[in-house]
Amino acid sequence: LHARFTAIYVQTDTVINDEDQSRLSQNIQLAQRLGAEIVMTHGEDVPLQISEYVRLSDVTKIVIGQSSARRRGLFGRPTLTEKLLSSAPDVDIHIIPDTLNYTKPHRRRLFLGAEIPSLRDIAVTVLALAVCTAIGFLFDHLGFPDTNIVTVYILGVLMISVLTKGYLCSMAGSLLSVVLFGFFLTEPRLSFQTYAVGYPVTFAVMLASSVLTGTLASKLKDHARLSARSAFRVQVLFDTDRLLQKAKSNDDVLSVTCMQLSQLLDRSIVAYTKGENGMLSGRLYAEKKDTHAEKLLSDAERQTAEWVLQNGRRAGAATAQFGKSECLYLAIRAGGRVYGVIGIPMKPEKPDSFESSIVLSVVNECALAMDNAHNAAEKERAADLAKSEQLRADLLRSISHDLRTPLCSVSGNA
Repeated sequence: LHARFTAIYVQTDTVINDEDQSRLSQNIQLAQRLGAEIVMTHGEDVPLQISEYVRLSDVTKIVIGQSSARRRGLFGRPTLTEKLLSSAPDVDIHIIPDTLNYTKPHRRRLFLGAEIPSLRDIAVTVLALAVCTAIGFLFDHLGFPDTNIVTVYILGVLMISVLTKGYLCSMAGSLLSVVLFGFFLTEPRLSFQTYAVGYPVTFAVMLASSVLTGTLASKLKDHARLSARSAFRVQVLFDTDRLLQKAKSNDDVLSVTCMQLSQLLDRSIVAYTKGENGMLSGRLYAEKKDTHAEKLLSDAERQTAEWVLQNGRRAGAATAQFGKSECLYLAIRAGGRVYGVIGIPMKPEKPDSFESSIVLSVVNECALAMDNAHNAAEKERAADLAKSEQLRADLLRSISHDLRTPLCSVSGNA
């Protein structure tokens, strides 16, 4: 097809287990081995994110696995393929068979499996409900109707959702607000019994409103977090691209890339390139507080980097090849050429998925910059060669003309 190959991954708030995370890493590695450009986006609506990228990048063909195209049940939700067909009708969608056993993604549960709240979150929840109850007593003393007190509790649940992490405190606050309202602020006091017939309906509406408000606030907070991450990613890539444009040589490009990665990950970075003599040379961009950075240039690490340079595939820590290495080595590859290797230490902790996506993007920017410099040098070399050939042809033509002129004169005199 002679087309650009791009692998896209849409990150959502879906909880990814270890098996899915391992499969994701394997797929990313496979895409890199096949020469694909890795693109990672963030959002809850996966088909929408894909269709927007397709529209902005002028993509003509989409390839997805068969496991993502099968509808689950007679009345199941529309599949990814069906949603893509409706959102991107002008794009060809190719479905290929796979052996993946489909398992429904585990969305963040409200209670079971939820993240255990911290002491700060618990304190915020208790304090917010206590303040709402105190305001409720004040409103009751002033003769305000129950609807105003219910509104205060809903506002308290909203504040809990904004100020705490996860969904558990929000759900607990919704339930406890109904309990506190019914126990302290309805007749008879200090009892869960009610004299008014309409109170059960009030409790139900209050609980539903609190749950809905808390859930929406938590989702908005998650979207804000994803948007902040996306903005940070764009800013890092923009700064990297701006610095790479000022680089005058491959060494400058490599230095800019490694310094950006070192600042991003707060760790030392090692880079390897092949010199003019064919020998592999390593450079260390060490953090000041890293006292053990020199071991990243050991013979074992150099052997791993040389394998990556020859094969154009990642190796080292967290991979099957040279898994005992200190670093994960990534090939700086573009246009079918490998220009160097970048090593990222996996200790004291591995970069998370968000940091890994930025690392891949920065390395791709580095590879493109080196490839552009290589192509520019090739064009300049070709232009110099053409100029020298032109000068040679002009010189030969001049010599030939100078030789022909005396011969013509001699022939005329004869």
